[in-house]
Amino acid sequence: MMKRAHQLLKIIAAVFILYGLIVLSLIGPNRIFSFFYLTAGIALFLISVFSRHLNERQNSTLFIVMGIATLCFLLVEARIIAFSRKPCTSGADALIVLGSQVKDSGPSMDYQARLDSAYEYLAENPATIAVCTGAKGKSEPVSEAKGGADYLIQRGIGKERILIEDRSFNTIENLANAKKLLEERNFDDESSVVIVSADYHLYRAKYIAQKLGYKNVSCKGGHGLWLLLMHYYTREFFALFKEYITLR
Repeated sequence: MMKRAHQLLKIIAAVFILYGLIVLSLIGPNRIFSFFYLTAGIALFLISVFSRHLNERQNSTLFIVMGIATLCFLLVEARIIAFSRKPCTSGADALIVLGSQVKDSGPSMDYQARLDSAYEYLAENPATIAVCTGAKGKSEPVSEAKGGADYLIQRGIGKERILIEDRSFNTIENLANAKKLLEERNFDDESSVVIVSADYHLYRAKYIAQKLGYKNVSCKGGHGLWLLLMHYYTREFFALFKEYITLR
């Protein structure tokens, strides 16, 4: 039994290492979490090797702990995924687009997916105004907010319907600053708002919005590169845990 468990662990480790290399090739080593699957794969391989030196009871305890941790992870991920499938409210007063990377050629694939989703909503709901969010990163030619606004305008959304919030560097700042902009336009906490982001990010975005005082909020997702979805959904597990601690 334990021999099969060790073999399974090695297979999982190999899959993680391969996937980790794919992630690094697609998004680069710019962020620490880019190394997660590669590191996790190496760690699992080492565990499979050194656990052979443990007695049966120690091995059983090790695999039980790993099993419980995996179950907790999967339950949270199931909730995040289920939430991303929920439909958003139509006819909202405002739509907030959470920013992502802008390149010299325009919005990144992930950001473009969000903007296409936002465009679809704005085209179907002509009374809804949009808030594009995100500051300018060191390697970005313009702010994420401006890059997003320019993309929507090029697709035919009227400039007068778009507000730009270009001072935020994370989701909390995105939503807090967007709320201030909307309040300046006489929106209040009861105004209906749709948050647009990547599918994997929606559950956390709504949690943050509610903590910031949004009362009537729903979410709409954009679909990015499918090869990276496992990476991003995994990152959300840890990011959500961090928000639970910092926003209590």
